[in-house]
Amino acid sequence: MVLVNTAVHGLLLATAGAAFAADAAYIRQIEQDRRETDEFLRSERSPLRLVGRFRVKEGRSTLGSDPASAIGLPSRAPLHAGTIDRQGNQFYFEAAPGIAVGLNGKSALGTLKLQVAASPKPSDRVSFGDFTFAIRPIGGEFDLLLNDAQSPFLKEFTGTTWFPVDAAYRVEAQFQPYENSKTVMVPLTGGTAAPYTVSGEVVFQLAGRKLRLQALAAADGKSLFIMFRDQTSGRETYGGGRFLDAETPRGGKTTLDFNKAYNPYCAYDPYAVCPIPPKENRLAVPIRAGETSHNGSAQAH
Repeated sequence: MVLVNTAVHGLLLATAGAAFAADAAYIRQIEQDRRETDEFLRSERSPLRLVGRFRVKEGRSTLGSDPASAIGLPSRAPLHAGTIDRQGNQFYFEAAPGIAVGLNGKSALGTLKLQVAASPKPSDRVSFGDFTFAIRPIGGEFDLLLNDAQSPFLKEFTGTTWFPVDAAYRVEAQFQPYENSKTVMVPLTGGTAAPYTVSGEVVFQLAGRKLRLQALAAADGKSLFIMFRDQTSGRETYGGGRFLDAETPRGGKTTLDFNKAYNPYCAYDPYAVCPIPPKENRLAVPIRAGETSHNGSAQAH
């Protein structure tokens, strides 16, 4: 009979207990992140409120539910909401008689000069009734994005769906920066493109294979933004691929947690415009972690 040293036995139990507590805390944190995703998608700031996207042409464009309007709104909108006057990169909105409008949440009168900016910077928001619109430069053009508080996409949303949390999909990656970061035009859904800064590549081991993904600079200019498709894309997960954020590399390394891989907004709303993962980021293995397809959204729009 082998006697186990009491002190060693206690140390083993303590170590196992700490590991279990860490795993449980990690799972709780992931589950909290997922609840917050659902809360955001149901909030007043939800991208699911987007119900229309219209190209704003040079000159004057009428806005309303009248079929003759240059920018046709849903039937619930006013017949004549107003007029947008585009003069190059300058935009002006004038409400139709009897239409009460707001600018960035405050009542506004007269001809409104609109501030237009690329995301994530804010553009001015014009509101009337349930509707709000803003103008954004996208792919060298200017689009009017129309939100509706009664959006059918918001009403149909039943919550996100995810693979079970699996710690095996949380891996350390070596960051290999490019000698010179470069700006590339990344294709967007809808046929346009937008500039992104390519930072380098992340190299990691998963399922016994050495894999690599091209990493873009995130909006903060420090962390990494990664788009990818894998062998679940179009089957178990959204066909247009998924996104993953990674912390700023330290000592040449970062962590890729595929349990946090999420769908682009295009998976929920056909009017959203999303970047398309580059061919270099098509993995030959299935990543059964993170968000799954939503309400039959396995196929890309």
